[in-house]
Amino acid sequence: MQSIEEEFTQILNFMGIPNDQIRNEASFSKDFDFDESQFICLVLYLGIFFRISVKESEYAEIDTVGGAINLVKKKLDFC
Repeated sequence: MQSIEEEFTQILNFMGIPNDQIRNEASFSKDFDFDESQFICLVLYLGIFFRISVKESEYAEIDTVGGAINLVKKKLDFC
């Protein structure tokens, strides 16, 4: 079984982000230059891969890789 971090890395790889750029403090908008449609795709992938629902009010929590991982863990009760 893969960890949440490993699965999240796979999502980012699928979206074109190489492993050497993925770090917890990396910002989707500043470091990866995600536009609105790429961010929405990320949110959809989170829902599909982890079987969670991310509300628009929670988008601010996933501005970084670490924030996204923490939100997934919170929704899956890993924290």
